[in-house]
Amino acid sequence: MQFSHLIGFTVAGASLTLATCPPRTEDGIKAGDDLAQWAQNSINAFFPFQDGWQEAFDVAFSPDVHATFNATVFTFDTFKTAYEGFYQLLNGGFGGTFEHGYFSILGVPNAADNGGFVTATGWEGGHIGGAGGRLVNATDAVFMVVAETESCERKIIELRETSNLAQS
Repeated sequence: MQFSHLIGFTVAGASLTLATCPPRTEDGIKAGDDLAQWAQNSINAFFPFQDGWQEAFDVAFSPDVHATFNATVFTFDTFKTAYEGFYQLLNGGFGGTFEHGYFSILGVPNAADNGGFVTATGWEGGHIGGAGGRLVNATDAVFMVVAETESCERKIIELRETSNLAQS
């Protein structure tokens, strides 16, 4: 057993015990692609402009997550509360025209392919008030630290996001 599997570690105040999960794939490139795809699917599911985002948020984030959005620091509960406010704006304020997508997404698994790091850049926007309203487009970037639980589920334990949507 590796020394790293015997000790806990702390990232941004979240204390976790390293999981002893088998690697998802032995190929480092494929492991990075798999992690990036997991992150993209998770972001698409918890992005707060569609119904059902709350359940996806609960699945993707560790209860101990350390999150920042622009200059504001959040816990799991305060981040979810902020997302409730974002949902009202994105789902209602854009009258069903809000969309988002990616410029790039990169997964870098840790050495054991149990979690790792993800960076993503993307875009978001729509028409304020619905079709025919003022078009608003913005950019977004995120950095995530992903760890696996003892049951080998991936969870986001740290997220740092920035967006200029509020300035648009």
